[in-house]
Amino acid sequence: MRKKLVKVTFEDGKEVLVEPETRVIDVIRQIGKDNEEDILAVSINNKVRSILYHLVEDCTLSYITYYTREGERIYSRTLKFVFLMALHRLKISLHFKFLNKTGRDYFAFVKDEEVTSKTVKEIKDEMEKIISENIRIMKEKGSSRRIASMLDEREQIKNIVDLNLNENYTVYYAEDFYTYLYGAVAMYTGQIKGFDLRKYKNGVILMLPEANDVNLVKYDIETNRMFELSDKFSEVCKVTSVESVNDLNKKIVNDEIGVVIRRAELYHINELFEITRRICRENKVKIVMLAGPSSSGKTTSAQRLADALMVKKKNAIVISMDNYFKDKGNIPIGKDGKEDYECFENLEIDLFKKQMLDLLHGKKVVIPTFNFEKQQKEYVNVPIKLRENDILIIEGIHALNPKSSEFIPKEKVFKLYVAPMVSIRFDSYTMLSSNDLRLMRRFVRDNSTRGVTVEKTMDLWEKIRKGDEENIFPYVDTADYIFNTSLIYEWAALKPKVEKLLWQVTQESKYYSEARRLLNTLRNFIGIDSELIPSTSILREFIGGGCYLR
Repeated sequence: MRKKLVKVTFEDGKEVLVEPETRVIDVIRQIGKDNEEDILAVSINNKVRSILYHLVEDCTLSYITYYTREGERIYSRTLKFVFLMALHRLKISLHFKFLNKTGRDYFAFVKDEEVTSKTVKEIKDEMEKIISENIRIMKEKGSSRRIASMLDEREQIKNIVDLNLNENYTVYYAEDFYTYLYGAVAMYTGQIKGFDLRKYKNGVILMLPEANDVNLVKYDIETNRMFELSDKFSEVCKVTSVESVNDLNKKIVNDEIGVVIRRAELYHINELFEITRRICRENKVKIVMLAGPSSSGKTTSAQRLADALMVKKKNAIVISMDNYFKDKGNIPIGKDGKEDYECFENLEIDLFKKQMLDLLHGKKVVIPTFNFEKQQKEYVNVPIKLRENDILIIEGIHALNPKSSEFIPKEKVFKLYVAPMVSIRFDSYTMLSSNDLRLMRRFVRDNSTRGVTVEKTMDLWEKIRKGDEENIFPYVDTADYIFNTSLIYEWAALKPKVEKLLWQVTQESKYYSEARRLLNTLRNFIGIDSELIPSTSILREFIGGGCYLR
């Protein structure tokens, strides 16, 4: 008896019937899809699959290209694969370590060895050759010891050998080159379109193409401030003796996690006192402008900074720039035709300017409170007046925008950027994602404070990220100080809470694939009890039980 045909429904509603076990790539060719090489993977019933996947049941199918978040991740890993393969072909023994992506750039550095301009050119030329050859990238799954036997670098395999938390691991290979990269890569090296490789300090900058054009790479490096601070961000690894996921898991297994938590928290406290030292250095600063992306810990950072300033005999007054939002009816309309609450134009900047100048001139001011339910400002606060030892902490997404402080004498302003810059890694080539950390923080806080589901948070997250990219990230380099609010242990602390929420996302949800991706990431960690975390921790802003207002 003939087997029942499989019905494939595409994003545009088009349907085709195919024989069971037909490969996705053959279906794509059957319908005459243009630019087949742009398809990095597909989503089958909300699960990420290779284009060589064999179809066995009725499904919905959508393409994953560079212009999707998952597609950009796959493209990035594939570009790393090509880079590492070029090193292998050229027999270059430099041991590069990758940092997280900053803007559209990856910084890969080498310790204690020189990277010359000549070497960088050789690597780039070889990468272009590998891409032009359009080599098939294969994968093989196996146990940790089986995978370890294929790899040469101890740095690559130590995380998957010492503690075998998963049954199977995947290694990617082409020709005689094998490597472990956490996450999927494309099928062919030729699927890399635009890229660039530049020498930078003791390493290289591996540059992705523009977000809206896979063939276009901008000329300038987007930012170098984060790269220059990379050594500083990794200091906490030395303090806690935790550099990788494997290191953290071993600390938990050996009952040493309490020491890790204490040292990580003390490192934060030390950073706060360094910030206060700089603020008070010349005794001229009267306003601290504090900004950071969503779920970076701005609220707790502002309150902790106020406490630290009190030790310096400074009285801090914390003011949120949200209180200067425009009232309902005056909110600007965005490009999508909807009210844009996060754009700079939604601030009553003239009112903010007048009140800040009045305070600096010794006048009394009633700071408004924005009522989010009524969508309007209310003047119910007690008037405030700046005394000699008072300092204002102005917190908001636009705090680093030059327009927010251009009317204030420069010597009276200190700009502070706070964000979690994750310093823990799977291996030399894969850092854990700072964006994923912020998202998981938000999952927990949204659910515990407002009963919001993971899916609802994800609905908002893309718009939030877009707002961060437009309103905050362009001004990071203007900050006087960058405070890393990540905690080396927090993935393990978030795991029990986040896993429970992610398991509630069903396969019918459009966010199922993303939920599974995050669950797979968390599977690499051993969870810890939140009772170990002090009430003063920034993490308490998200998991609750802290001594500061959330």
